Amino acid sequence: MWVAKIIVPSNDGMLVASRVKKHKLSFFGYPLSSYEKNKKFYLMCAAYLAAGDTANMKDFLADMRKDKRTIKIDMMTDRFGFFLMEQHPTIKILYDPLIIHAKPLFVSEDGDNIWEIASWDKERIMTVAKLIRTRLYGGRVVSIVQKKIGNIAVLAALPELTQKQQKAFDLAVQNGYYGYPRGISMEKLAKIMKTSYSTYEFHLRNAEKKLMPYMKSNMQ
Repeated sequence: MWVAKIIVPSNDGMLVASRVKKHKLSFFGYPLSSYEKNKKFYLMCAAYLAAGDTANMKDFLADMRKDKRTIKIDMMTDRFGFFLMEQHPTIKILYDPLIIHAKPLFVSEDGDNIWEIASWDKERIMTVAKLIRTRLYGGRVVSIVQKKIGNIAVLAALPELTQKQQKAFDLAVQNGYYGYPRGISMEKLAKIMKTSYSTYEFHLRNAEKKLMPYMKSNMQ
């Protein structure tokens, strides 16, 4: 199969990415279905909200629901739910039935949209690449290679974190712990979480063991 990894930076017109950036979250979305009606294109996806705390997520969802392009949001848990949204008509090429989404769409905290798509038909991949490079999207193609796909990553494959693991990881991300140089020490993070250093380290390291390998594979 031909496999492409593409990145599109956020702009104010992007329904999800602009709000992910605004509310300091990250977002995983896997397409479930799409359709056209009255010359408009609609996409349904399963979504997982990562990083941000509860307040950020509530603000994000409230902001999304205010936009007329959001048709329906149904949250099953605090972080997992289903989104039905109107999308720009040109983007429907990404949801061609002969294109496979090898990984969920990942929207990073800075609003970058990262797709990994595949098809037997190289021309379909090249058409998507050409669109992504246009002024409309201003994106870049990281790679286009012919290779075998070992598996398909969907949201069910996202690691489940305990509440304390999620809180420890969110605090680390929000306070620049993974920046270079580090924006904060683990001792200070433990104080913010109001727990001991050893307890905080235990929760954070277990969260990293579950989450970081998956996040890394999507951001490369």
